[in-house]
Amino acid sequence: MAMKLTMYQLEEAAYIFEKANGYSHSAYEKKIISESQLKDINVAELEHIIVDGLNSRLYKIENERISAYWSLLKTGNHLLLVDNFVKWLEYELKYENKNTIFQILVALDAFGEPVFHKDRFGRDARDFELNIRDAKHYLSSFH
Repeated sequence: MAMKLTMYQLEEAAYIFEKANGYSHSAYEKKIISESQLKDINVAELEHIIVDGLNSRLYKIENERISAYWSLLKTGNHLLLVDNFVKWLEYELKYENKNTIFQILVALDAFGEPVFHKDRFGRDARDFELNIRDAKHYLSSFH
């Protein structure tokens, strides 16, 4: 059965993923990592817990999913995660969850995926129409 992390645990996981990738943290972030009960979980297992939670639809609230997507972005594991992010983008687009769509676009972009239109200069979560347009265009290449 999938395990659901809290919003705070998703933040902890993001910092743990960053640490595993050699990112230098602030004192605040180091304190969160040192106090985290998640720090003793293997990074791949922690990633798996979040992916399973998203795939099992445990994260019902949009802000929870945004945090989960943001946390997974910090893994840097684009080979495994791109397929999942594409699937999640289709789901979020189906329900027009504008903020989660943007977070997924940002994650896919960070993984080197061409999600934002080449003529687009800025990226903003409030550019709902542009984000939806770009998401639909990106997904059209898979169908």
